[in-house]
Amino acid sequence: MPPDPNDKALIQLIESFDVLDNALKKVTLLDGEGVVAKEIRGVWQEGRRTTTWIKVKNWKTVSCFITALHKENGYVSLAVFKEGAVTKIGSVKNGLSARDKSILHQLIKQNASDEDSQFFYIHPSICIEVQFLHVYEENELREPQFSQWLLQTSPDECTWEKFVLGQYTFPDTVQITSRDKPLWITGDKQVVKVEYLHYLREVSAFFLPFLKDKLLTTIRYPHGTLDKERFFQKNKPDYAPDFIKTFMDEDIEYMLCNDIETLLWFGNQLALEFHAPFQKAGKTRPDEIVLDLDPPSIEYFSFAVKAAQEIKKVMESLRIKAFVKTSGNKGLQIHIPLPEDRFTYQDTRIFTDFLGDYLTSSNPNDFTTERMKINRHNRLYLDFVQHSEGKTIILPYSPRGNSFAGVATPLFWEEVNESLQLKDFTIETIPNRIKRSGCAFMDYRLVDNGPAFLEVLSFLKQKKTHN
Repeated sequence: MPPDPNDKALIQLIESFDVLDNALKKVTLLDGEGVVAKEIRGVWQEGRRTTTWIKVKNWKTVSCFITALHKENGYVSLAVFKEGAVTKIGSVKNGLSARDKSILHQLIKQNASDEDSQFFYIHPSICIEVQFLHVYEENELREPQFSQWLLQTSPDECTWEKFVLGQYTFPDTVQITSRDKPLWITGDKQVVKVEYLHYLREVSAFFLPFLKDKLLTTIRYPHGTLDKERFFQKNKPDYAPDFIKTFMDEDIEYMLCNDIETLLWFGNQLALEFHAPFQKAGKTRPDEIVLDLDPPSIEYFSFAVKAAQEIKKVMESLRIKAFVKTSGNKGLQIHIPLPEDRFTYQDTRIFTDFLGDYLTSSNPNDFTTERMKINRHNRLYLDFVQHSEGKTIILPYSPRGNSFAGVATPLFWEEVNESLQLKDFTIETIPNRIKRSGCAFMDYRLVDNGPAFLEVLSFLKQKKTHN
């Protein structure tokens, strides 16, 4: 049981384990820092270190070479080759025995290529393996510790690519293949499969609630987005592991993504997009309305911003709480949570028809509900027909198979303005965004729009009857 992101407590009670290996597998799966282990009868003694309590850390490793020795504090600078250039990744002092430290310092001083008031400098020649916990945003190692000499390793083998791959560890229960397979190229950066899997893991606490018990349609890109080949997948394949839960709907055995192991399996299969209907498996009534605001191209994105702002005004006047997210491509989407098993698709259609008519009559030059592209004339398409039984929508936090690795990202309403840029929301930026600002959909399932929606629906039905 991992920490609950909905719980505002800084300290939470989580599952304990009797077997260290089981705890380490869970920590590795969630990319945690490590395990605090104690003897079963051990007690906490404030201010004292005892052997009855120990830390077991989730170490990552990097093969690197030494570039300098600090004359005063004894730290040695570490680097790897990135596109042929020496690139610093931090420094290390801990983990070396006194004898090894003395030998290393003498080697650097005797073979120094240069020195100044602070450092002895040395050309790439001495390779070592270093353990670390995480990498800071500045690509500096956190808690680096000497692990071993790499006497048979050439500095040319210490590369940035291997450094990136070494940052992401997964337990043996999650079979990862082709870790370095490129999936996106964004600008001058390549996003490889293991980075994508780490993205899924980092956002899983916020992504999984929207995946849970939904009949998924995924879009798989067997060669990443660098190739046009892609296909839709609904049915569980024969090679899927036994831990994946399924649900039969008509003649399709849909896969349910209810846990992080299943999510990572989907990621390893290069499912880059996750689409789902508006109700849970086995249900026939929607538990949300999603309004798709689809501009003719990304150049007309301002129309989506305007439409979202107009819809927000209408929802506020009706006392209905709405949420907004990027589509991950070129538009925005409005989510309106509804109570489960309360309203039918016929009910929601009455509401979306009313909203579509209101918006197009108020803004005829900007918005349209015309399904034929040729008749839209560069107006934003209010794709409210998409909200119906059998249709699907991209889920919050799902990546997209486009050129900029876009993500369907929950937004705070104050962000929906003229400065909003879709390319700011990618698999590279979203994890830090959540850490910095939280999730804009955090309270999504705590909202009760039932009474307000029923009131509006009753009015619309009554109006329709009189007409």
